[in-house]
Amino acid sequence: MRCPNYCGFTCVNGGCPNALADEYTEYDYEPCSCEECGYYKGCEDCCLDDKPEYCDESEKRKYVEL
Repeated sequence: MRCPNYCGFTCVNGGCPNALADEYTEYDYEPCSCEECGYYKGCEDCCLDDKPEYCDESEKRKYVEL
């Protein structure tokens, strides 16, 4: 299960597959759901990882992929 609040580096740096598909239709980028995204790295690259007001340790334990 993936965290619904996840916001990774690729989500915000312009490399999101969905953003690329919308912006550059001429290149036939394939959009995908966030759940299917290959760039997902969980807490490792989430911008909310060090912000306990958005993500505390109990939340992290729920969504850590084992």
